[in-house]
Amino acid sequence: MEYLIIGSGIAGYNALKELIMLEPNSKITMISSDKYYPYDRPPLSKQYLRGEIDRSALFFESSDFYRKENLRLILGKSVEKIDKNNAILDDGTTVSFDKALITTGGSPRKLGVSVENLNGVHYLRTLDDCDSIKRDIVEGKNVIIVGGGFIGIETASSLTMLGMKAKVLEIKPYIWNTFVDEKISRFIQQYFEKKGVEFILNEGVKEIQGNNRVKYVTTNSGKKLEADLVLIAVGILPNVEIAQRSGINTNNGILVNEYLETSMKDVYAAGDVANIYDPIERRRKRIEHWNNADYTGKLAARNMTGKREAYNFVSSIWSDIFDLHIESAGDTMNYDEYIIRGKFEFDGPNFNVIYLKDNVVKGYLAINRDYSELEVLNKMIEKKIDVSGKKNSLKDESFNLRNLIESK
Repeated sequence: MEYLIIGSGIAGYNALKELIMLEPNSKITMISSDKYYPYDRPPLSKQYLRGEIDRSALFFESSDFYRKENLRLILGKSVEKIDKNNAILDDGTTVSFDKALITTGGSPRKLGVSVENLNGVHYLRTLDDCDSIKRDIVEGKNVIIVGGGFIGIETASSLTMLGMKAKVLEIKPYIWNTFVDEKISRFIQQYFEKKGVEFILNEGVKEIQGNNRVKYVTTNSGKKLEADLVLIAVGILPNVEIAQRSGINTNNGILVNEYLETSMKDVYAAGDVANIYDPIERRRKRIEHWNNADYTGKLAARNMTGKREAYNFVSSIWSDIFDLHIESAGDTMNYDEYIIRGKFEFDGPNFNVIYLKDNVVKGYLAINRDYSELEVLNKMIEKKIDVSGKKNSLKDESFNLRNLIESK
C-alpha cells in the first residue's frame, strides 16, 4: 500500500506516526510546502517566542527518524492538484498513491490595508514567522496586536513578559469572542490589564503607516497609535486550493464524512482544513486547535488502512497566558445556564465555568484546574449527562463529579 500525506503540521505528523505503527512496511510519502521537518506550533506564540526553549525543542523527531527506506519526505514543495490517485506537484512531478490525506491547515487572514508589507509588520503561523518577530523584539518598544483571538492574546502575553508595551486592537466588542462569552472575556481582559496590556475594542485598522519600517497604526475612528512592531492575528483561512483544483467538495474547509473521507475516492482530510460533522453538537464545524488535529490525523490514518472508525470527539482547547492555564471543551456559547465551580477571582484564579443547556452539560471553560476534573466533564459532555437536581453538586468542590457519571 502506498500512502501520501500532504502537509506536515500536527495532523500530518500524527497521521504519519500512526501509519508507521499500523503498517510499518507500507510506502509513505509526505509532501510539505514548509522547508522544515514537522514541528510543534503552540510554542511559537509562547515558550519559543520568549526564548525559554531552543529551536531544536520544537521538532517532533530528529532527522534520523525520517531516514527510513519506505518513507520519503518532500519539503519545500506544494501539491497543485490530485488527479486519479496521482498528486501533481508545483514542479510538474507526479506522486502516485493508493490513499491520500490532505492536512494543509490554514494561512493567516490578511487585513487588506495599505502598506501591510512594511518591515516590522508580522503574521505568526510558521517557524520563520516567529524567528522574524524575535528579531524585532526590543524591550520598552510599542507593539500593536491586531486581533483578540488565540494567537493575538497569547502573543500579547509573551511580548509583555519580554518587556514590550502591548496594545490589542479588536474589532468586536470583546476578545476571544468566537469561543467564550462576555463574562469570561472581561475577566481575561482585566487580568491582562493588570499585567500592563492595553485593549482598544470595537476598532479596526484603517491604515498602517511608515517609510521602510512601520511607525503608526491608524484605526477606523482615526486614532493614531505608535508602533515599533505590528502583529496581525485576525484568524486563518483554510488552505483548500488543492481540493478546489481537484474537484473535491469544499465549504469553509474540505468537507469530510464521519470517516474523514472527502468527496474524492481514496482521499481524506484532517486538521484545521477539514470541515467535520460533530455528532455531539450535531452540526458541521471546522476546528483550529491542536487536540483536534492530533485526533483527526490519527483517525484518518486508521481509516486509510481499512478501519471504519467514525469521528466522535469532544473537541477541546488549551492555552497558557501569563500564569493562567486555560482549558475549554464542548459548546461554551449556546447555553441557557452556567455554574461556577471554584475561585472566580483575580488573585489566584482557580475556577471552572460549566455551561448547561436544558439541564445537560454542554461545555466548560477552566482556569488552573486539575485535569482529572476536566476528564470527567469531557465524559459528561460526551454522554449528555442530565444534572437536574444536581446543580449544587456541580458547585461544591468537595463533591466528586465522577459520581454524576457513575450514577447513570
